[in-house]
Amino acid sequence: MKTRKFIILLVIIACFCMVSASSVPINNLTIINKIYSVINDIERDKAILETDKLKEPEDKESIANDEKTEEKKYIALTFDDGPHPRYTSEILSILTEKKAPATFFVVGNRAELHPALLKKIRQADCEIGNHTHEHIDLSRVSRDEFLKQMDKCSESIYNATGEYPQVYRPPFGRISKANEKLISDKMRKILWTVDSQDWQTKEKDKIIKHVIKSTKNRSIILMHDFYSQSVDALPGIIDGLRAEGYEFVTVSELKELSELPERMEYFIN
Repeated sequence: MKTRKFIILLVIIACFCMVSASSVPINNLTIINKIYSVINDIERDKAILETDKLKEPEDKESIANDEKTEEKKYIALTFDDGPHPRYTSEILSILTEKKAPATFFVVGNRAELHPALLKKIRQADCEIGNHTHEHIDLSRVSRDEFLKQMDKCSESIYNATGEYPQVYRPPFGRISKANEKLISDKMRKILWTVDSQDWQTKEKDKIIKHVIKSTKNRSIILMHDFYSQSVDALPGIIDGLRAEGYEFVTVSELKELSELPERMEYFIN
């Protein structure tokens, strides 16, 4: 308030000085109008400055909120060891109903028995990966046997779908470095970061709780389309993770795939 009075006093003094210096006669009303005009201009400029200052923190906060809203969390569901004549179809029905794509790592000799299921996997917008022809430990086989296992599985996938796989998962998460190099230019190795333990327990609630608790942004979740408990737990897993803001994608759709962990810590060659 003191500042305002001081400014008004300065304006009045300035106006009187202007009048005194002017050769043109000016009446009192003109002087008063001039003073009020100058004061109004000052008050308007001051109000604009104060409004801008108040808006600035709000704008920054709004931008921060917008950026936070745009952040998304992506995860990939994966299923090993199929196709199974019953459970694979049931899992696909759940994924289709809930619009959650996934990746299926199939075993070649089982794919040969059920090629129609591989077609259904692709029709459901899911991805198919190589899981060897006979589900063997790739850390203990020769070079020739390794190539045979991988090639036969890939051919089984191609014969059923018309597409060769771009990703593979070694059974048990094991592969020797020498064998891995033999195929690195053809397919990408995909392991996992969350083991659902559906192969270890038949309690669906335990599976659901464990997966939801263990999952983080860009997690790859290991499940199997070879057990009834996997089918039973899947709806709860999808709903629970969606409720926490996760979006489901195939492993090949995950961004910056090369930065994902290569293997679980308890797997040691």
